[in-house]
Amino acid sequence: MALNYTNIFNQTLLASLMTLTTVSVYALQPLSDENLSATTGEGVAMIPQDAYFVFQGENSTAADLMNRQKDTGYIHLIPVGPLTDAALDTNKNGTVGSEDHSVGKADLFVYGLALSKSDNNHNTRLAATDKDARIGSWGTATNPWLLRVGTENQVPNFDLNKTCISNDPSCQVPFLTLEAPLMDTVRPTDAANGLDAYKLKMAMWADAFVLDPSRKEGDPLLYQLGEKAGTSNADRANRLRLQAIWNNFSINGSNIKIFQTLNGASNQAGMSAFYNNTLGVAGLVRLNSGDGQNLTTGNKTANILRLSTRETSDTPNLQTPAINNTLAPVFDANEGIFIHNLNANIVLGSLYQPLILGSDGKNFSLELTRIPNKPEIYKKIYTDYSNPNSTEYAGSTCNFYKCGNNGLNGYQGTNATHSSITIGSTSYNAANNTLSAYKGSDAVGISFGAVNPIPQTPNAALPASNFKNMGSAVIDGVLIQHMKITTKGL
Repeated sequence: MALNYTNIFNQTLLASLMTLTTVSVYALQPLSDENLSATTGEGVAMIPQDAYFVFQGENSTAADLMNRQKDTGYIHLIPVGPLTDAALDTNKNGTVGSEDHSVGKADLFVYGLALSKSDNNHNTRLAATDKDARIGSWGTATNPWLLRVGTENQVPNFDLNKTCISNDPSCQVPFLTLEAPLMDTVRPTDAANGLDAYKLKMAMWADAFVLDPSRKEGDPLLYQLGEKAGTSNADRANRLRLQAIWNNFSINGSNIKIFQTLNGASNQAGMSAFYNNTLGVAGLVRLNSGDGQNLTTGNKTANILRLSTRETSDTPNLQTPAINNTLAPVFDANEGIFIHNLNANIVLGSLYQPLILGSDGKNFSLELTRIPNKPEIYKKIYTDYSNPNSTEYAGSTCNFYKCGNNGLNGYQGTNATHSSITIGSTSYNAANNTLSAYKGSDAVGISFGAVNPIPQTPNAALPASNFKNMGSAVIDGVLIQHMKITTKGL
């Protein structure tokens, strides 16, 4: 794996530190003024080349590198804290006793997490050879990954009576941002120019166990929770095994900004003083599989997110590599949920409507702030569907085809304010930048079972009659006006 770093401005301490920690370092070169025309601040550009990663077991050797049954490196998500009496009292008689059903906790292992170039196979976690798995170049010298700092001027604060003037310090928002390469308006045609970034593959498998909360880790009866409280049973099916594989998708155009919010909000007009001078986040998450306008049952693609549970091997139900040193399982290639051409473009806050993290001294809250009744702010967020090029309302929807307009020729924008999610066959109206689901009988979207079953052993292929096509779906123009999630009782 090689990481190329290119200096954007004069080399800073941050750039120096990152240079010292690279796997492979190349000469630092300045980018042209043309490429930096929309950039303020300082930062570091990164271009991963010939790269992929996979979680393998700690005893793996070089010979095991491409052996997928050795992908047993894992992330262990451990449940903490006791169960309440209300949860344990299953028959609701006011007491917890042997007449209650057992209540377990979820213990999750995520194995073999891998990110690589797609091999168009919806039943492999990584390509068969090292060469085929490598992402040739994720970005280019003119369109790299960026970690930078910058300042946005004339951002209105929450004060309904204040108007920002030029160079007003109270309306300036410094931020730290991580930006994936922008999405090209014309896709690259070779790996050197970033083609592989539009053909990514992510895969993993996981085991979820029901554990007995009355037992400690390492107890042989930990995952043998019986039907009744206080009992154990080795024959109960206390494990769910899941495989997830996504072929041919891209995250280009995604970014996240971290900053301190402005002030001016009071506990009036639906606003909150809690919004002032706290940690703010603005994110754009773009997960795109591709154009769905020509996707039909007769013209399918390999751009599939697949979730499956059926194994072809006969692994004992309570065994998993972290505990029993077993190999990675092999799954039935035709079973599961197949999600065709998923495009999810999610806007999570902006400098004008930040996502904030705060605390009242006892509990934490995550809140997407309300949009104030202030034209300088809501006209930056709302959109005019009758006139997508409106100069009065600057908001717009981010989708596979368009994501706002930040003025950079050759690339899609990153400043849209509305979200969209599409699955399968779609229709796109470029005049007003809206999407709709294709309603023909040959639409492809979410299917149960593979569209074309693949023969395999020891299990026979699913009969064609078992294939169920649920059609396509579109969720377009989503704008979250306000959202708040708060912990209780801490």
